[in-house]
Amino acid sequence: MDQPLPDYEPMLAAFHRAFAAEMEAMVASVPIAEGDRVLEMACGDGDYTPRLAERVGPTGSVVAVDVSPDYLEVARRESARGGHPERSRFVAASIDRLPFEDGSFDAAWCAQSLFSLPEPVDAVRKMARAVRPGGVVAVMEDDTLHRVVLPWPIEVELAVRSAEWEALRAETGRPHKFYVGRHLVPVFREAGLVDLRVRAFASCRVAPLDDDARTFLGEYLKGLAERVAPRLKSSMRKDFERLIAPGSPDALLDRPDLAVTIIDHVIHGRVSDR
Repeated sequence: MDQPLPDYEPMLAAFHRAFAAEMEAMVASVPIAEGDRVLEMACGDGDYTPRLAERVGPTGSVVAVDVSPDYLEVARRESARGGHPERSRFVAASIDRLPFEDGSFDAAWCAQSLFSLPEPVDAVRKMARAVRPGGVVAVMEDDTLHRVVLPWPIEVELAVRSAEWEALRAETGRPHKFYVGRHLVPVFREAGLVDLRVRAFASCRVAPLDDDARTFLGEYLKGLAERVAPRLKSSMRKDFERLIAPGSPDALLDRPDLAVTIIDHVIHGRVSDR
């Protein structure tokens, strides 16, 4: 079960720092009440754990679960810095072997991790099983194709997105999982959740970027380049690399008129009491 931190950890950590206020609003959009016992599935670096601990108050608790002991250690440190560590407990487990009785929690939360779990509908069902009838299951997720909106020239963006899809198809037998953000409603319905509520959150930044936003976007572009550059035609690859290269006169992140939007989705539904 021991798994090292993923390659995207620097990007994720920078995202959490750069968009902390927006993350707070996303957690606040979920109906979690004081005194609730919350399951946080695939907690990763634990950025959301203190936010959830604040919501449940002194009489509630958060049980943060991740398959990676290394990530759980990061999450423990984040919880200690973020406040109310006494309200949180950390458990190494996979979603296929959750060590809890059915109906143990009032709510379950999973952020930016549904795509990494084996199968979205099954993952939501297993979270719902851990929640009492009438309780809440909530997911924050994005859609790889549309999450980061940068001012690409149209012809470059179309070529990059096509290459991205081909790369994902080559990497995994389940490339559609990277686009789960657009399918959250049917996923939740198939999993049996009721009374669904969905919100889209747009996090916007304009030049000049602060250090964390620049780090996040720089890591995003680096990962994108590794995935798509080998699949672009020579002339298009040169245009793409010119737009993302640090120090290039045409670098997107250095444009004085830069505007970038990050799109995330939060859905929550209730476990049927029938």
